[in-house]
Amino acid sequence: MTKDGNLFSLDNTYLDMNKPYHQSQVSSVQKILKKSILNSDYEMLERDPECEASIKQQKIQKLREKKSTKGPDWFNMKNSKMTREVQNDLRVLHMRQVLDPKHFYKKNDIKGLPKYFQVGKYVDSPTDFYSARLSKKERKNTIVEELMADAEFMKFNKKKHKERKIKHIKTHAKAHQKAKRLKKKNKK
Repeated sequence: MTKDGNLFSLDNTYLDMNKPYHQSQVSSVQKILKKSILNSDYEMLERDPECEASIKQQKIQKLREKKSTKGPDWFNMKNSKMTREVQNDLRVLHMRQVLDPKHFYKKNDIKGLPKYFQVGKYVDSPTDFYSARLSKKERKNTIVEELMADAEFMKFNKKKHKERKIKHIKTHAKAHQKAKRLKKKNKK
């Protein structure tokens, strides 16, 4: 009882209008309103925003995204466009054991060209400006062009090509000689 004789006194009572009385009711309403297209800046829009796609359309969209990327383990790497230059560079990288005969490389896991890849640009270190830098004339656009311009690589390839020709002739020498004899007999 109060001094006035009332059961309750509201003199020292503070009422907060921002705080909801029933938290569960308000939170469920807020969840529903998050999906709504009506919000504070709705009047400023020129046209109504598009509603969410149906569940079937969402599944189709996710499948398209899944096919176009490598996946979350590869940070959703997208498949790049395959041009002739890129295709030739990938083939050269696939046959990398031929490039350096003194260096051993593991066998390739992928047969054929990869679907997902990224192409980067090598940036020279500013500390190697005079010692390990290529001049503008020596720089090429693709790996294939660099290899064609490399004199040592071309010399090595010509040497290996001659060795393969000689080996081929030696292995097929008997058959070659037999064919010559048969030609001579047929001429007589």
